[in-house]
Amino acid sequence: MRKPLFIARAISCLIFSSPYACTATAHAHGAYHEEIQRTDEQIAENPRDGSLWFRRGYLNVLHGEWQTALSDLERADRVEPNKYATDWLRGQALASGNKLDAAKVVLDDFITKYPLHGGALADRARVLIKLGQLEAALADYRDALKKTANPEPDLVQEVANALVSANLHEEAANLIDNHLKRLGHSPGLITLALDLEIKLGRYDAALSRVDAMQKTAPRAEPWMAKRASVLVQAGRIEESKQAWKSLFDHIQALPNLERGAHSMQIIAEQSQHALAALNALSVNTPKAPDSTSSPKP
Repeated sequence: MRKPLFIARAISCLIFSSPYACTATAHAHGAYHEEIQRTDEQIAENPRDGSLWFRRGYLNVLHGEWQTALSDLERADRVEPNKYATDWLRGQALASGNKLDAAKVVLDDFITKYPLHGGALADRARVLIKLGQLEAALADYRDALKKTANPEPDLVQEVANALVSANLHEEAANLIDNHLKRLGHSPGLITLALDLEIKLGRYDAALSRVDAMQKTAPRAEPWMAKRASVLVQAGRIEESKQAWKSLFDHIQALPNLERGAHSMQIIAEQSQHALAALNALSVNTPKAPDSTSSPKP
């Protein structure tokens, strides 16, 4: 069976690159047993190859087998001392086992030796979050992004969520916007950016993002509904009513098979309910007095 590409690349980076080169932690669990079996067979043939014990430790960290991982990493250090980034993985393993104080000590030592290591900074930030040290965690997260050449969308979203938890919504929105210019299409980041823009009252930016998504989405209807909803939140009631009506008419004009799909029926009902609510709002909202008319004596 061929080695999965993500595992091959990650292990190659960790074993054969300097600690500065590997700046992101993989969080995948696929093909664990196959990889462990393969590595065990290689260890049986060459038990003094530290890279094999390091690889086993890495795989066990990914799979949450933190105690086994610690044993593997100790063996890697024993057969080939100071050759691999074992303290980085050791910190992850301890954190996985909820040994947070110990994990922080190990990661502190590793980052002191390798201060440009974005992956270790991100891992220490995760430990600090669990320890309730949000401000220190945010400092590490910001540093991790600066010291990671091309941060993955998952890391950017993780940092943005941490900023949101600290009520730093504007910083989170700007962070995502800057990285989306580099990353392009990233659904998770786009959704979070949209939510933040609405929260910050940046409705024109939110509408522009919705329009862009509608053009590339497999189905336009969910984004048409989102646009109508954003218009309501922006206080643009008449435009929202027109958007909901256009969406309903659009669905009614679809071929029978498409129109009858459960998802389309739900959106059509949503359109009708929204229109009814907005029409009722218009009726019940008192009109402002005409400033040009003279008051009655």
